Amino acid sequence: IQMPEPSKDGLTVTKNKLWSQNAGRTASGKMVGDLIGDKYKLEVNWILAKVSDVQTIDAAVSGTAFFTVKFKDPATNTYITRTFYAGDPRYPVHTYALDGGRYKGVTVSLIEQ
Repeated sequence: IQMPEPSKDGLTVTKNKLWSQNAGRTASGKMVGDLIGDKYKLEVNWILAKVSDVQTIDAAVSGTAFFTVKFKDPATNTYITRTFYAGDPRYPVHTYALDGGRYKGVTVSLIEQ
């Protein structure tokens, strides 16, 4: 599904470190463990969205546990495709009066599997 264009500054890419099961802090406060990989989190925001945009967003993130997302990796400036699941989408209603409605501050977090 081609998603509606996010708002300016509406996409934040976070690279989360994954640590081994034995990772943690020692009694002296030193971090120990092994870094085993990175996982991405995409936080997407639409400042003002039409009903049709919300329907597209909801169709993409609801009704299925996992889906693929193509996005640009900031570290390499190239497009990559990964498998994600969605957090709870947020659809704040701005008005129902304009052509069926508008939503203000629509957000969804996508977390790599």
